[in-house]
Amino acid sequence: MTPLIQSKKLIALTFIGFVLVCFAQGARSVSPPDGVGENQPAVTQRYDFNGDGHPDFVLITTFGQTAIWYLNNNIYLSGAGGPTLPLDWDLIDAADFNGNGHPDYALFDSTTGRTAIWYLNNNIFVSGAYGPTIPAGWALAAVGDFNGDAKPDYILYNSTTRQTAIWYLNNNVYMTGGFGPTLPFLWQLVGVADFNSDGHTDYILYNASTRQTAIWYLSGRSLIRGVFGPTIPSGFQLIGAADFNGDGHPDYVLFNRQMHLTEIWYLINNTFESSAAGPDIPVGWRLRLP
Repeated sequence: MTPLIQSKKLIALTFIGFVLVCFAQGARSVSPPDGVGENQPAVTQRYDFNGDGHPDFVLITTFGQTAIWYLNNNIYLSGAGGPTLPLDWDLIDAADFNGNGHPDYALFDSTTGRTAIWYLNNNIFVSGAYGPTIPAGWALAAVGDFNGDAKPDYILYNSTTRQTAIWYLNNNVYMTGGFGPTLPFLWQLVGVADFNSDGHTDYILYNASTRQTAIWYLSGRSLIRGVFGPTIPSGFQLIGAADFNGDGHPDYVLFNRQMHLTEIWYLINNTFESSAAGPDIPVGWRLRLP
């Protein structure tokens, strides 16, 4: 049986901060007034579900069943079933919201705009709580720590205006929020990670038409500059990034849905170094995270 989400009082939602309009790579936005992102902690393996220091894969079926595949770099070690999502809910990302050292699921219902955090112990569902409700026209796109308080924050995206926003959370509770950079036409936000090792979480962008990738270096929610990353081969999609070889640099994770293939592209900052095949994904499943 799918675990129930514990009901929480909805949070009054307001945006504060400057509107940061970023028209192209290399544009610079005004620093936010609250000084966020000044003391961000070192990058951790946020997709490490079994606590072995290696990021893991999260798989999902069209029926909402999840599974966690434990990896050592690109090598499959073992797998375990994860919780099944309720109908109409999507798994958006994973991070440790309650500070117990275990990544949790961040869920979103695009019909109602509701969000929820499912607290996990490895692959086991422990409890759930509602997070803030997303305003109409916006969607939950990813999670990451943008103000350096070691608590994951929501990254929101408006597909009409291409605007992003950061909502700062304390566990599942909304604290405050501000606009982030606006994405260029035809580019999408795939995920977040600290690519230039400055202690600030960066955006990972992807253009499906050209298969080009880009990294936008941020300070808090302000865009500092952007650089192109490697171009993704035809047939593959960029899923996200995590440090698989333990060199302190996030790596790209690619998935070929037709062939059920995965690849890990090892990067230093935005530069491709080498690649390795990851485990094949079973028919009926797709790679969801990282």
